[in-house]
Amino acid sequence: MGILGRFKKQGGGSEVKPDVSAVLQLKDFHPFDTGLSQAVMALAEEFGRKEFPARTICDRDQFMALLAGVTALRRTPGIPGPGESGADYFTTLPRCATPEAEAECRAHLEKIFGITDRQSLLDFCKNEICCHRQYLDFVGFWEGNPPFDMAKLNSDALKYFQTARDFSAQFYSVVGHHGYLAWDICECMGHLRSGYACGILTGEELNGLAEHWIAQAQIFNNWVEFAISVVCGELYWDFRNGSKLPELNKGLDLWTRLVRVLLEDSAAWGSGMWYEPAGESK
Repeated sequence: MGILGRFKKQGGGSEVKPDVSAVLQLKDFHPFDTGLSQAVMALAEEFGRKEFPARTICDRDQFMALLAGVTALRRTPGIPGPGESGADYFTTLPRCATPEAEAECRAHLEKIFGITDRQSLLDFCKNEICCHRQYLDFVGFWEGNPPFDMAKLNSDALKYFQTARDFSAQFYSVVGHHGYLAWDICECMGHLRSGYACGILTGEELNGLAEHWIAQAQIFNNWVEFAISVVCGELYWDFRNGSKLPELNKGLDLWTRLVRVLLEDSAAWGSGMWYEPAGESK
């Protein structure tokens, strides 16, 4: 079954009706009706009503750890988990405690992700994780600045692109140009975190590779915006990898719980801690 066929609800369905003021001038804008965007909007509104701490300046290493927040909630072999670390778990970059633990982590990264060294780590993130560039392509068409000529795509590529674009359209009125950026940041920083923990990356390499994501993160005003972008990116990533609506709804439930944990933890995103590079203060 093709990407369009596996996604459509049985019996069809009407398109999502985003805020008219947000989409009035958009072109070729046809959001799918999935119910996902309404759920994400409700989540954004819920978080918007809560009192979260104002930004508190933190150092660069703490911010790198915070950017990998959701991935730090996963159990990675060889790396100490939340229950094995202290109160600063989400603001420190871990190291494997023993050579055996380091080998266990490396074996896990190779088996699950094909990551064996710096280059394979970067290739995996670029080819398997990053989604935001695709979202920006969709935005270009919606806003009348197409980045390429769709007429040059073959029929299969065109169908895939249009379906992925229309799936993403449902989130435009929620995340705007933030799109799926936080998903890319969080997941890529998570892999950098793991690579550093087991010695695939040196501290110098980690710092150099993280610089891009630290700079990109400055588009967000707070962790609430970041969390909503993470959730939308996860939904697109699942969709892109073949998930149908039941699985997408399960993913939404899971990632809602994960970002909620981080936002409600005063030692994680709920702390308001944020790093601002020189000249980047808002």
